[in-house]
Amino acid sequence: MHRRQFLITSALTLGSAARPLGWRMQPAQPKTDRLAIMAYSFLRVLKLPGRQSSPERTLEVFDVPEMFADRYKVHNVEMQHSYFESTEASFFKAFLARLAKTQSRVSNINLELGNMNIAAADPALRAQAIDLTKAWIDHAVVLGSPRVMINQGKLTQENKAAAIEALTHMTAYGKTKKIMVGAEPRGDDFTLLTEVIRAGGAYTNPDVGNFGGDQAHQHAGIRAMFPYTGGNCHMKMLNPATYDLAAAIALIKSLGYTGLYSIENEQQGDPYENVQKVYDLVLANI
Repeated sequence: MHRRQFLITSALTLGSAARPLGWRMQPAQPKTDRLAIMAYSFLRVLKLPGRQSSPERTLEVFDVPEMFADRYKVHNVEMQHSYFESTEASFFKAFLARLAKTQSRVSNINLELGNMNIAAADPALRAQAIDLTKAWIDHAVVLGSPRVMINQGKLTQENKAAAIEALTHMTAYGKTKKIMVGAEPRGDDFTLLTEVIRAGGAYTNPDVGNFGGDQAHQHAGIRAMFPYTGGNCHMKMLNPATYDLAAAIALIKSLGYTGLYSIENEQQGDPYENVQKVYDLVLANI
């Protein structure tokens, strides 16, 4: 046997010997497994409870999982809590059946509770935010979502301690149910938000379009928040003149992020086409 052939054969033999018994080559996972889409992206065309009907509202909430799977090959569905017309067990069971039809799952539930938030000045409003978040943590268990995201309200140094206390109650309950509680930047001080999230035992849900300022500010926010994610972030392309989404993704990858990229559309025009644009860019760069 020639020396070169011997070395190749030896290396292959050693490689096989190092594999555990029963080892099988696993196929590479498709990149679409790393994608989620927010139902919020289709707000304009969704038939929602309490919303005025119009000719453009053609998409039923129960049809969202199948549409995501068929059109985008995405099986992670991010929901707004208000898109569920009921919290009755029968309603959730029916929605879960529609998810199962396309082997899809709820990846996150966003809670928009108005002035009931952790930054509210009124202790009663903070207490109500805690109670409602706990209820939705229970709903997340039923729906199979590993996480919920709160709207933290307007954080300040003055309400920081009260916000941390309220958030701690939420996250402590979430941990008993194995549900992660997260929060995203909303054009406010991402440093303060990250401090509150960490002190309250929660997780960041970075939104690349919500840091405000220029691209340098966005990159500073990405570096601050991504080390503490619960495995979900929001991708949107509002204004290419403000930031380069591909550059943001490159930075996110360099930080070792392995979670979901959830596509969000807030642009005017056709939501299906707008989501497709962000989808194509994210898929090409992750």
